[in-house]
Amino acid sequence: MCFVVFVVYARFAFVPADGHELSYDLIALGETMIALAPAPGTSLRTAPHLLVDHAGAESNTCVGLARLGFRVAWVSRLGSDAAGDRVIDALAAEGVDVRWVRRDRRRPSGLMVKEPGARVRYCRTGSAASDMGPDDLEEVPVADAKAVLVSGVTALIGERPQQAAVALLSAARGLRIVDPNLREGLWGSDRRAELVLPLIDRCDLLLTGAEEVRELLGPASGQRNARLSGSARLSGSARLSGSARLSGSARLSGSARLSAERSDDEDLARRITERGPREVVVRGGATVGVLADGSWQTIAIQRTGAVDPIGAGDAFNAGYIAVRFRGGSIEEALHAGVRCGAAVTATPSDTAGFPRTLA
Repeated sequence: MCFVVFVVYARFAFVPADGHELSYDLIALGETMIALAPAPGTSLRTAPHLLVDHAGAESNTCVGLARLGFRVAWVSRLGSDAAGDRVIDALAAEGVDVRWVRRDRRRPSGLMVKEPGARVRYCRTGSAASDMGPDDLEEVPVADAKAVLVSGVTALIGERPQQAAVALLSAARGLRIVDPNLREGLWGSDRRAELVLPLIDRCDLLLTGAEEVRELLGPASGQRNARLSGSARLSGSARLSGSARLSGSARLSGSARLSAERSDDEDLARRITERGPREVVVRGGATVGVLADGSWQTIAIQRTGAVDPIGAGDAFNAGYIAVRFRGGSIEEALHAGVRCGAAVTATPSDTAGFPRTLA
């Protein structure tokens, strides 16, 4: 019985060259906040009650992967307050390992307020997570994880969190995943390219938006050829077993190319690989494209009927990563990502609508 279980697990496990089996499928680092939102069809000004949830780019992706059966851990800091208790309880209930989350008696947990049709408002200056640092990773088995994940938000909420993000990627021996997730109104937003590019330089899989890449690259960035060696490549030919194909509203584009957007997004992807990423996913206005092993693939997407679009990118990331972890093709990963992103937008929560199966 033990031998059978080992064989099944090893089929999906990433094993470094030294043969050492890794303990977690993914370890993520980042801030998670209490999220308040009015019920669908109401406004913050008039709603008699608010929906209480949790939200954070990295933990949202962790929840998605945990629901699909992956072993994930989330590293962060929370206040020693009821908000922190709620976040810990919610993520633990989803199967996310929270043992390395530190509690801060001096700083509070962060807060975000959603207003339909308006900008999200953050109350996170001076939060517990804004004081995360490389020391928060000291006992975390980063080098033993199949993959690590961090977003640009972590690099933008404080100097120490930015250092922690770099430390996470530098210590990883598995796949290094980054979503730039550029945001306004944070500690480092006015110099976000400067703070986020060190993460790009150290990643293997980049999950991003076209506008983000354009901002990060800048007008003269195509001249740069600095590369950091990567330790893990995603296989492009492996496919998920089984005859059932992933469903979704998006369809693969045919020979009639969406010329303007596709060529522009492909160019952006090729330029950003000069900094080191080996696989680049670019979410555009009407397509999502992937550059891997020199080949560019896209699918068309439709953004309709969303109750709340916040969290869709994180859900896409989880679906895409899940399929790639299991050896699925890029085509299958794109469809899974689009399906998961659409599912999450059907509710006011960043994670409640995430599916528990990709079949």
